[in-house]
Amino acid sequence: MNIHSHPASYRKNMDNKRELIFRATETIIASKGLQGLSMQQIANEAGVAAGTIYRYFKDKEELVSELRKHVLREVASHILVNCQEGDLEQRFKRIWFNIIEFGRQRTPANLSYEQYLHLPGVDSDPHQTFEKDTFLGLHHIFEAGRIDGTFHNLQNKVMFAISLEPAMALGRSIRRGQIEYDKNELVTVCDLCWKTLLKQPEST
Repeated sequence: MNIHSHPASYRKNMDNKRELIFRATETIIASKGLQGLSMQQIANEAGVAAGTIYRYFKDKEELVSELRKHVLREVASHILVNCQEGDLEQRFKRIWFNIIEFGRQRTPANLSYEQYLHLPGVDSDPHQTFEKDTFLGLHHIFEAGRIDGTFHNLQNKVMFAISLEPAMALGRSIRRGQIEYDKNELVTVCDLCWKTLLKQPEST
């Protein structure tokens, strides 16, 4: 009998336990990194028996693999909100500010995302494919702009690096108290990031 054969209440409890385990793992990684991460540490943080974790994940490697996907899905659920509404500029700027808002939050998921690039397997082909599928809405914006000649003919990852990574850095700096949240200033920076993508300068 698989999980889908059980009543909804049972499946919900299973999902809640997985979420609890993910949260505990995120908290440990955010505070201590991956060094020394153990199933017993996770169990202690989650308040469950170590054996409970093995009901959901066969080993630590599978847990970390699923955590990578979980972190990406959670990030995407925040930054891709309403990403299909409006023209290219509106969609891009909405995502840019979604990244700022997500980045300035102090949550385990956010803090663990900073460790994300260091998680084992993050550069594997299967995970890169999963990452692209998870952020497909963002890729659609880049591809649409490139196809209609609005954007420079650059790879999606390059466009992300020059236009959206600044938002990630700013959100993180705001969260850490290194810079103040200034909406007017951020609007200006967002506009500058948008213009880095444009093939032809906007008329003034």
